[in-house]
Amino acid sequence: MDDKTRKAIALKKFSIIGPVLNGQVSNNTEYFRQVASSPIDMPHYGPRSYSYKTLESWLCNYNKHGIEGLVRGYRSDKGKSRKISPELGEEIVNRRKENPRIPITLLYEQLVSEGKIEPKNVSRPTVYRYIEDLSLLGEFKTDDEKSESLRFSHEHVGDLWQGDVMYGPYITIGKKKIQTYLHMFIDDASRYPVYSQFYLSQNFETLRHSFKEAVLRRGIPKLVYTDNGKIYRSQQFEYICASLGCTLLHSQPFVPQGRGKVERMFHTVRMRFLSTLDPSTIIDLDDLNQRYFKWLEDDYKRKSHKGLNGLSPHDVLMSQISKLNLVTDINRINEHFLLRITRKIQPDATTQIQNILYETDSRFSGKRVEIRYEPEWLNDITKELPIYEDGKRVGEAKVVRFHDNAHAMRKFKGNRRKSPQVDATDDSAISTSLEIKNSISYSEMMEGEDNV
Repeated sequence: MDDKTRKAIALKKFSIIGPVLNGQVSNNTEYFRQVASSPIDMPHYGPRSYSYKTLESWLCNYNKHGIEGLVRGYRSDKGKSRKISPELGEEIVNRRKENPRIPITLLYEQLVSEGKIEPKNVSRPTVYRYIEDLSLLGEFKTDDEKSESLRFSHEHVGDLWQGDVMYGPYITIGKKKIQTYLHMFIDDASRYPVYSQFYLSQNFETLRHSFKEAVLRRGIPKLVYTDNGKIYRSQQFEYICASLGCTLLHSQPFVPQGRGKVERMFHTVRMRFLSTLDPSTIIDLDDLNQRYFKWLEDDYKRKSHKGLNGLSPHDVLMSQISKLNLVTDINRINEHFLLRITRKIQPDATTQIQNILYETDSRFSGKRVEIRYEPEWLNDITKELPIYEDGKRVGEAKVVRFHDNAHAMRKFKGNRRKSPQVDATDDSAISTSLEIKNSISYSEMMEGEDNV
């Protein structure tokens, strides 16, 4: 089981205990009993049954250690089946390839009748999981029942945010016309855009920037509801939400009705803002965003909304300001939003990130560790990247300085392995920082106050 799968399992566990953490259930034990009454489709394992006490232990582990407490440890015999021998595994694979449509139950019964499987040693679910792990079993589910669609609205601000991306106007930069994209998170109860901004791309970096600005300004929501876009389903974004303690939900593919409020907001932006805008007068992205921010403050946020009983989004937000889970520790939030990558440290205590060679303490040699960073840190050769193990910071990685290392004292005999010269600049990171340039950055404002 690789790191990505282990994290996927942790996120699945978090999705189950999420309603308890967010206060959506009145009785924890009854909720866990209800969930445990049917199999849970767990990543890597498939449908599995758990006792309600196991689910309660997940909640306990999360309360003690955060999202890291839900990550499974490595098996000593990982990569191997404990009950299926290599010979039996080969027989199962061959039969499955010969007849992909054969039911697993029938395949299992055939192997039992031929004496190749002893039922008391190898159960049918074991064979099922073995085939699924080899990616030889496809899932074909049918649902003839017509889904029910009901209008909904959460009672309090901060209970749920809806997020989406809208195609914006083209703007001229130099001699090129470039498409813009409007990232938005809107509060479900108040229809208040907790943060929205135009960007020059729609990727994970722009999503991460907009969501971080929303959290810093309007607190941490209980639920985040988005579509099934690639950036919203990225494990990095799921881990950010889980680290903050909010549950990430996705709407059904090709069913936009559940995100009606953010879709209606996009319609308002097109009709009341973009329709009055002359794209030829836009100087740059900053100019577009300044006009958009002004329109939000002067028009949308202060305008009465028929879905809010005639109140404005600003009025509803301010009337429930005490309900917001506002940020009190900015450093902690910054840590949650760091990008996470897993790297194996080489025998010479080095590893590469975007073709930049970093070195660590020799005690990490041969280990797989998690490194967290901001993209702009890769442009600063003096910046050390924090190293984490089991969710705890245990060291740093710094850019290799070859000339300094030539005169450094060695703790062991022999020379380090030769490595390519470090490139101190990274064009992709620089371009990313330009794409998410923000004329009003809340995090920078707060840092400025701390320095006064």
